[in-house]
Amino acid sequence: MLDSTVMNVGINTIMTALHSSVNTIQWVTTAYVLALGIMVLFTGWAADRFSGKSLYVAGLSVFLVGSIVSGVAGSVDVLLAGRIIQGAGAGLIIPLLSTLLVRATGGKNLGSTMAMVGLPVVFAPILGPTIGGFIIDQLNWHWIFYINIPIVIAALILIWVMMPTFPATQKTKRFDWFSFIDLGAMFSLLIVAIINFSEHTNITHASVIWPIVAAIVLLIAYVIYAWKRPKNALVSLSLFKSKNFSGSVVILLMSGITVNGALFLLPLYLQNVRGFSVVWSGIYLIAQGVGMLLTRTQVGKLTDQFGARRVVIISVAITIASTLPFVWFGASTSKYLVMAMLFFRGIGQGGLTIPVMSDSFVGLPSDMISQATTATRMIQNVGSALGTAVLATVISKQMTGVLPTVAHMSNAYHMAFIWSVAFTAVAIIPAWFLSHHAKVSATKDVKSQENTDDTHVIEKPKTV
Repeated sequence: MLDSTVMNVGINTIMTALHSSVNTIQWVTTAYVLALGIMVLFTGWAADRFSGKSLYVAGLSVFLVGSIVSGVAGSVDVLLAGRIIQGAGAGLIIPLLSTLLVRATGGKNLGSTMAMVGLPVVFAPILGPTIGGFIIDQLNWHWIFYINIPIVIAALILIWVMMPTFPATQKTKRFDWFSFIDLGAMFSLLIVAIINFSEHTNITHASVIWPIVAAIVLLIAYVIYAWKRPKNALVSLSLFKSKNFSGSVVILLMSGITVNGALFLLPLYLQNVRGFSVVWSGIYLIAQGVGMLLTRTQVGKLTDQFGARRVVIISVAITIASTLPFVWFGASTSKYLVMAMLFFRGIGQGGLTIPVMSDSFVGLPSDMISQATTATRMIQNVGSALGTAVLATVISKQMTGVLPTVAHMSNAYHMAFIWSVAFTAVAIIPAWFLSHHAKVSATKDVKSQENTDDTHVIEKPKTV
């Protein structure tokens, strides 16, 4: 997360240094997401098949190599290669953390536990923009990747010494290559279609429509395969029988668009419209990070006490209310008002991901934890790529045929914020399918989860 926030602040600088356009440089973000999404498919199986500790070390090692390659990059192509390697490492680390967390806690008070473990991540939006701005201002953009090296090495040492082994739960589980190739190709085609749409701004263009058609065909093929061979499929269709899981998937798609799209949009807005330096844009974004930190300290308790529905709906409402003013903000808008809205955006966004992620596991058998993690992370990554591509497309289309004046850029970013608000609003509908209860029940005997197929991670909550 720290790497992503530091990277987003430096996008404008990297774009200038490598003589790239917005559409081209978005591949630096999208390539990372693409590699992450494909690797998630492997991690869901590997989390059951291998030691959790060994996988985590492997993921960090791959991420370290990607950081080195990205740091030495002198062209967009080399930078893309480095980001792909980084994404592959992150694809091992991120979903594995959720899976191991559920196993370690037995699903008890999952909202509070996820919030507590994820609390250090919240410091990334606070420290990332400032660190990124300072590094670029005092050194150069290459160092936003070099800074990962000592951090990852320290993490490797700590994990090797302190992390439990988390032994494999299904050592004989075979890897389903059909699911991996089918879902991986489908995910890749969707990302390609999204990127091509951002370049051509026409959904009927051949480079957009054909990847979409091919992705739909692959989706149908996977549904048929998973229906006929449910024990082999990497992601079981029975997951979608849970309304909590189904609602969570849709919200994660929308939150991926909203949160990650904004991470791409806000630094560019602050630098191109407000005229801030990289350092000052990072300082402004601290306000959003502080808002997220404030929410994260309480959101777990609130989710366990009231259920995800209320928390998510209120969070969506706050996010909409604090994003909408950016549609009218101009270069002369009070800096205090801008920072206040960023602070409230942080509060809203901080209450989206953790309640939804924890609710996606409600009522699921323990042997489906890794599959649920795979599905939710893949959907979230599609949303991340879609958010970046759509907002980049909106900006690019608005700037076509006009001079890059502050007024024209301001109009372009205003339109992008309108789209961001629209995507956020859609999340209210599936939020009604999330749990709403007095308190989440403790798990049944999860200690023997690897031997009991019908063990539930979290019992169905009692509604009030």
